[in-house]
Amino acid sequence: MGIEVDVWAGDFMNRKPSSEFLTKYMLANDHVKVLNVNSPWGSGKSFFLERWQAELSKDHVCVLFNAWETDYSAEPLLALITCIEQQTKDDLDVTSSEAGRRVVDLSANIIKKAAPLIAKGLIRKYVGVDLDDLFSEKDSDGAVEAAGDLVSSLIDDQSKTIMHVEEFKTALIERLGSAADNRGLKKPAFIFIDELDRCRPTYAIELLERIKHFFELEGCRFIIASDSKQLAHSIRAVYGQGFSSEQYLNRFFDAEFSLSNGDVFDLVRNHLPVIGSVSVGINITGQVVENMFDRKPVAHAQKNTIVSDLEGLTENQIIIVGLSRYFKVELRELTNYIKQVKSAADTIGGEVQFFWLAYLVFFKGSRAEEYSDLWVDDKWKAAVTKFEREKSSLVTFSFTRKLCSPADIALFYLEMLNSSRADFQRMSTDLGSWKNEIFYSAGKNLDRLRTYKDVVELAHRLK
Repeated sequence: MGIEVDVWAGDFMNRKPSSEFLTKYMLANDHVKVLNVNSPWGSGKSFFLERWQAELSKDHVCVLFNAWETDYSAEPLLALITCIEQQTKDDLDVTSSEAGRRVVDLSANIIKKAAPLIAKGLIRKYVGVDLDDLFSEKDSDGAVEAAGDLVSSLIDDQSKTIMHVEEFKTALIERLGSAADNRGLKKPAFIFIDELDRCRPTYAIELLERIKHFFELEGCRFIIASDSKQLAHSIRAVYGQGFSSEQYLNRFFDAEFSLSNGDVFDLVRNHLPVIGSVSVGINITGQVVENMFDRKPVAHAQKNTIVSDLEGLTENQIIIVGLSRYFKVELRELTNYIKQVKSAADTIGGEVQFFWLAYLVFFKGSRAEEYSDLWVDDKWKAAVTKFEREKSSLVTFSFTRKLCSPADIALFYLEMLNSSRADFQRMSTDLGSWKNEIFYSAGKNLDRLRTYKDVVELAHRLK
């Protein structure tokens, strides 16, 4: 007996409970035929769908369709049914092997019944066979006649089109049902569609319309991952800016589920390696132990303060979590920024000023126009404060006696870098607890601190 693979290995965003919840929800609510998993680009939708599909396939027939990979196709219906036909083959079918993935089984009823709904010229272009090859001599004439342009068929020959749609639905139910029976699985089947928001707007719209018209049936559920905001924007690009695209999308989805990306602590803890650095003294847990001998005021953590009680969490990891929220970074960008921070730290060598290095990497990656002003004598202060005021999320770090935003810390570094010798000496007379370590460690070699800019520029090219 083989060892069962943990399909949720590497699930640092704790997505598994969401998949279990949604599976039970869809099975308990027959009216939910199409579920939209909504989350911005780069936020882990593909990871979620692939793992959910792998887990669910232990009990149900599952098909995973990457819409973007077939974006070149002129007819999304043909691309989708070919994917279903290939992924529901019997394991003993010779064409179900990896070498036979491009082979279309001409006897497959699902392909035959779909043919009259698709422009006939597309069949040969996509699957490499003529329409006549799909039918026997006795029924080829009727099929060829019916296989005109899909939209034209819906208008010109409504009764015949309805008949072909019902025949296609019946063939699809039979295909999915036989796949379940052959594998000892339960109904319904689940069809996962990924990368819809990366497709051409017209292709995305047509795919949704095909699903709505041809796939709303018992024994079949759709899970469609998309960035609904981006998808709505794409639809407006086709129909015009005044078009109510959000309302238009609602007619295709029976329910919507938003992935949560707020808790990235575990992901950062597992992706950020140990980097030798100078501590700035962040209170990681935010907890404060007060006693009668300590009369100094404390600043208790607020809702926006980045704190965690995860065992073993480091200051550097807290900084990365805070900056990811501050700069509104999605998961795909976050893992890339961690890679850039590590490469830059390796180049600089020794103990680095981790906050300043990470701040520059995130700011550079934000593509905000203010970043270039950091290096202009009379603009750096305004650049930092303007970005925080207009573009960032509210974030603070706990220093026990004080809560400081990323801008507060960044401005201190910039003040040192832009100070004259006399100003630098005066700074030493007014240092708070968190500034003290930065000042005396960075101040020993400001020229080294100035090299961070060029190193970050190079690291930014690393994708």
